[in-house]
Amino acid sequence: MNRLAPVRRRPPATSRDAFPGRKRLPSTALARVLPLVALAACSHHAPLPVSDGPATKVATAVAHEESLPVLYRASGTVRGSNTTVLTSKTVGYVRSVRVHAGDQVTAGQALVDLEANDVRAQVSRARAALDQSNEGKIEAEGGVSSARAAAKIAKLSYDRATQLLKDGAIPQQQFDDAEARWHAAEAQERMAEARLRSLGSSIDGARAALGEASATLGYAGIVAPFAGRILERRVDPGALATPGMPLLVIGDEGVLRVEAVVEESHADAMKVGDEAQIEIEKPSIDLASSGLRTKASKPIVGKISEIGPNVDVASRALLVKIDLPPQAGAFRPGTFARVGFRVGSVGRLVVPTSAVQSFGALDRVYVVDATHVRLRMITHGEAFGPSTEILSGLSPNERVVVDIPSGLRDGASVEVPQ
Repeated sequence: MNRLAPVRRRPPATSRDAFPGRKRLPSTALARVLPLVALAACSHHAPLPVSDGPATKVATAVAHEESLPVLYRASGTVRGSNTTVLTSKTVGYVRSVRVHAGDQVTAGQALVDLEANDVRAQVSRARAALDQSNEGKIEAEGGVSSARAAAKIAKLSYDRATQLLKDGAIPQQQFDDAEARWHAAEAQERMAEARLRSLGSSIDGARAALGEASATLGYAGIVAPFAGRILERRVDPGALATPGMPLLVIGDEGVLRVEAVVEESHADAMKVGDEAQIEIEKPSIDLASSGLRTKASKPIVGKISEIGPNVDVASRALLVKIDLPPQAGAFRPGTFARVGFRVGSVGRLVVPTSAVQSFGALDRVYVVDATHVRLRMITHGEAFGPSTEILSGLSPNERVVVDIPSGLRDGASVEVPQ
């Protein structure tokens, strides 16, 4: 006997069955959506319970519009105000390098020694030539003195012969001999003086040759042109140095500056002497996560010291240099920096920075509503001194609590001093 198959009742259609193309949200996604829905509900001024407890005295300020600067932000690099590549001016093997990268040096400190035996030989030859010229000068000075004495005696003899010839005491031949001796003595005196002058010129030439050889020998010792830090060491002992070969890179860290690349379209809004807002990132190791993180320094106000005259053909940008104040702090050259240039101004809604309270990823303020406060979620922009820009969540002329007291809650009763 055949039995009838049991009839299965189909369950009633659910919302998922009624709309087969719609996917059901997982529970985790729903959990993330619900707080957002609640936050959206809070953004509307829905009536909330208020507290009738004792009133808390609070200080307030009015949200108002201010003319705030419009900042153009560019990336930059911290550099020393003076960075120099030390090169060789002569040929020679590197005998020793006395510094390493990172060493602090003083002005005039010896850094690199080169072998220069041939130059030392030139110095010795030039010094010997100078000594020889000095000795010849001494001899020539004696010759000039002797020639002058001989010329003086010859002149006296000539004068006597002239008088005796007038008196008829001597023949004409004896007078002619005295006159010839006098002229010969004068010629010898002139020759001695010319030789002395020639030796003087030789001494000047020998001194110049000695100075040139000594200067060339000085090229064998590379010294620091100013006080600073060795940034790079590009040579080791034993290498052959040639003229123009880079040996060391030294930077003056006494005064730092930031070099930023600025788009050509914003260059006309800047001029030398304008202030710029600088944030310099300091990398550090997070021990909790065993990772590297960066933390920006407090904004530093620098001044534009130089604006590059040329625009790079590839990037259509130019280089702008901003001097950091001496009290800016110790930063390593090469550190990344963000630079904000003021390129205009615009009216923005602001409140005191102390009125903005951060709660996780959310920012909020307390708005005074008659005798109570209401918690309001806001979106804020940048901070400009004591004021913070409000992008959304507040309207002009609304009163907010500043220096928020500890324990203040939404709906709390407050007292605003007059």
